Amino acid sequence: MGKRKFTKKLSSLPKGLPTPKSKRARASIAESANINPFESARASSAKAPKFHVHNRPISGRINPNNAIKGAGSALKRALDNRKAGLRQSMQKNKKAGAFIDRRIGESRKAEMTEEERMLARIVRERASRSKKRDKYALGEDVGNDTSLSMTHKGQAIDESYTGKNDAYAILSDEEDDKYGGQLERADTEMHFGGGEFDEEMVRLANSNPYGPSGGAKETLGDRYRTRKEELDDLIMRKKYEKAEKAKAKEEQVETFEEFDENFKELASLLKFRDKEKDRRTVTQARKDGTQSQTDKEMDEWDTEMKSFMFERRVKATDRTKTTEEIAKGEAERLHELETRRLARMSGDFEDDDFSDISDDEEDIKSKKKRGKKTKEKTAKRRDRNPDELDSEDEEDDELEAKFTADGLVYVDKEGNIVKKAGEEKSDEEEENPQDSSDEDSDNLGASDDDASFDSGDGLSSGEESDMDEDTILEVGTQVKGKYLADQQMDGKSKWYRGQIKSVKTDEAGNTLYDILYDDGDVEEGAKPENVRRRKESANEKKVEEEMKQKLAEISSKRRKAKQKARTEIPYIFEVPKTLDSLHDMIGTYATTGPDASLIIQRIHAANSVKLDHRNTEKMQNFYDVLLKRFIGVGDALCKGGNGGEDLGRYDQLDSLVQVLYSMTQDSPQSAAAVWKRRLGIMQNALSKRLRDAEFVSIDDEEDFSAWASTGILLAFRAIGHIFPVTDMRHVVVTPALILMGQTLGQTPIRSVEDVMRGVFLATLMIEYTKGAKRISPEAFSFLAGVLNLFADNMEEACQKSPIPSFIGASKVGELQACRESVIKYFKSGRAKNATFQLSLEKEKMTSLGAPAAILISTLRLIRMLSKFYARSLNQSESEAFHDITCALLRLSQYSSKAMKLPGVVSREIKSTVEILREELQIGDARRPLTRRASVKASELAIKTLAPRMEDPDKYFMGKDKDKTRAQAQRDRMRREYKREHKAVSRELRLDAAFIESERRKDKDKKDSKARNARNKNYAWLENEQATMNQQVAQGGGLLSGGGIGAARAKAKSGRIGMKRGGKF
Repeated sequence: MGKRKFTKKLSSLPKGLPTPKSKRARASIAESANINPFESARASSAKAPKFHVHNRPISGRINPNNAIKGAGSALKRALDNRKAGLRQSMQKNKKAGAFIDRRIGESRKAEMTEEERMLARIVRERASRSKKRDKYALGEDVGNDTSLSMTHKGQAIDESYTGKNDAYAILSDEEDDKYGGQLERADTEMHFGGGEFDEEMVRLANSNPYGPSGGAKETLGDRYRTRKEELDDLIMRKKYEKAEKAKAKEEQVETFEEFDENFKELASLLKFRDKEKDRRTVTQARKDGTQSQTDKEMDEWDTEMKSFMFERRVKATDRTKTTEEIAKGEAERLHELETRRLARMSGDFEDDDFSDISDDEEDIKSKKKRGKKTKEKTAKRRDRNPDELDSEDEEDDELEAKFTADGLVYVDKEGNIVKKAGEEKSDEEEENPQDSSDEDSDNLGASDDDASFDSGDGLSSGEESDMDEDTILEVGTQVKGKYLADQQMDGKSKWYRGQIKSVKTDEAGNTLYDILYDDGDVEEGAKPENVRRRKESANEKKVEEEMKQKLAEISSKRRKAKQKARTEIPYIFEVPKTLDSLHDMIGTYATTGPDASLIIQRIHAANSVKLDHRNTEKMQNFYDVLLKRFIGVGDALCKGGNGGEDLGRYDQLDSLVQVLYSMTQDSPQSAAAVWKRRLGIMQNALSKRLRDAEFVSIDDEEDFSAWASTGILLAFRAIGHIFPVTDMRHVVVTPALILMGQTLGQTPIRSVEDVMRGVFLATLMIEYTKGAKRISPEAFSFLAGVLNLFADNMEEACQKSPIPSFIGASKVGELQACRESVIKYFKSGRAKNATFQLSLEKEKMTSLGAPAAILISTLRLIRMLSKFYARSLNQSESEAFHDITCALLRLSQYSSKAMKLPGVVSREIKSTVEILREELQIGDARRPLTRRASVKASELAIKTLAPRMEDPDKYFMGKDKDKTRAQAQRDRMRREYKREHKAVSRELRLDAAFIESERRKDKDKKDSKARNARNKNYAWLENEQATMNQQVAQGGGLLSGGGIGAARAKAKSGRIGMKRGGKF
């Protein structure tokens, strides 16, 4: 047996803590360790509730009737129930008998004597009797012969008891008070009075010969009125108290208002800080750079807030327009522009604002005028009467007042600060406050009363004239005349502006003038003293110059507008029916490629199907015309390239695709019909070229190709942008895919140009099919054939090509030298800055670097394919890429060093092989082939989510807010199940802990009994041994051969009994 290990109890203290020596202290510590602090806190809070509620129990309050009931002791009650239930189950566990003797004193725990047991049973029997049952038991009592009966005031209540004159005595249990313990006298009389037991009523009835009500002292009505008076008094008292309370409240409010008024006087005596001083301090600290971190953050906050204040306010926009409304608006705009263009060409400039006619000088002048107008409007706002109404134009330019850190400022629409509040007028305005009034008074046709009366010298105020009386004015002179001066009363008349129409003399030889006034009146025979030459002021000259300048500007704009109208492209065109008519139209009005695109866009916008359904037929014909032009521009792109900025064939193709897409959205059926007819024409053309290719020998010097032109290839590219390519079956895309596959699989390769067209077409097929996770075997096989062209043994590799397009390629000399061309191109040094990109232009397809571009582009495309189709072909990646893998192996082999590919190409090949091995897991063991599951229609369909409309009146915060009813119920059940599962786990865990603790307690109890018995035996043995040792130590031959330790040694030495230093 080894050393006994120390077993730590659950209730023992941790190591390192001092253990109290007294038993009572250890017991108190153990008891405190078992106390749950949350339970005690809950119980303490339950003892002192926040509110006292009388009509229902409060959660967390201890039940006053039972101390162990209530929410405060819920945990203790749960533990007690667990102890009671589980302890009995543990005791009954593994026991066959379940009989429990419930008699008093018969249980095992009850240790009672016979007398105690009998006494307890008698007490239980006596206590089980009901007091109510014994209280009214009128039978004979055991041991007593006297009979019991009910009595009242010493009289037995039996058959002879009448109960008369004792009605109130029955209602009371007290002997002294007739109405004791009952209702008040009035209530008693009202509810219970009036019967034959009412002695007062009987007495009054007997004494009154006229009946119970005639001359009665107090009747039931009197009692009722007395009660009513008491209730009225109570009501009046309540009303009085309520009025007193309202009066006190009013007095309190008046007192508070008086205090508030007095507080203003007190506040005036207080001293506030100088904000201006603080502002100067902060400004100086900002300049010196000694600001605190808090001040810096506040400065950043102020700057951000100011930026928000000057942001433009966003206004609500109109609703989103439909396609019909957009098309109608665009057509109306074009018609308005065309009407204006035609009017300008004919010289009609009425209602023409010339908004599109401007030059640099006019822009500068307009900016100056705009600045001047802004200043004038600002001055007018300062001088404006607050009661003056604004016009609509002034309302648009009205300034907005905003509060900033610098005070109140005025801001315009763009957020620029125009002025600050309280600024005074400028010096020029103070010096010339009457400029505007002078201008108004000097306008043509003005006649102020204040300035038109005669002065002492016969001239109007403010006028000077250097004209003599004998001077004769010429015709056309600007003058001022007194209209009908002879007919005016008291010789007072006004001066009016006019012009001399004619000069004549009367019979006496006096000169007379015929004056045409500015207001249209004519005066004949005006005398010279009533006519004065009008001297033009500086303001009038200024106005006249401005008018001349304005007329010159208008004349210049009209001339430019007329010239622009003659040279610009019309806005409305008739729909061309043929390609030749479209080309004639473009040749007439367009000079560049963008102009041609603009004409096509305007034709579509002015004749859209959305404007009128009757345009469907002619727009369908125009769709076919645009498709033919697209193919023609693509063919021209192959021959001549982009053509510079003037032609811009790439931009023309982009514009044509946009117009074709818009027309397809307008009428999908018409567009699909045009494309189907065009695809049929393309297929017939392909079949004819394939037949011709059989009769054209490879050795012929004629440049023949059975491949489609560049325009048709670009048309295939446009299909992917116009129609959806992910549909399972489509009326346009599906035939296009079949035609592209036929072209790749059957069209023979005769040149590098054919290879480049084939790679482009294979890329298009892959782009069409990758969105729907489909495979195009023709594209995969064609890419493998392209790699075989660059193999060392090119003839053998082409014979193993999976498609017939490359069977005859080994006989073409240009294709046989593809590998050598790549090697020569890299040795020449031209590949340093090359991008190796494919191009459909003739010049680039016939260049020296075309084979290298084809090879590297093909490798890049294969890497893209491997990443896209990785782990998405149901373990069939190795079969799908088998031809490409074999072609890569042939490509990396070479017979001599001269045929070794350059390092750039070798790295591209190595990278491609590594990606194929990693992504497609080629070379690894694969699972057996399984039936490939077809994609379900539900998986291909676009997920359509139903909108969830929330009622703002029933808004709530919850986990199931944005879920459907079924989903919310399912999640709710899942949460409830989770909570129940956790609760069951918690209960099982608590039960297991309790069972384990009880088992340990029982085990400790049994072990303690055995330990005590063993210790007792050890003590007895030690006591006996000690006695023996004492006897052996005493010696004298009392014991021999016994003892242990020192006594045994002394016995063996023969010196028993001898002590050191003495004698026995």
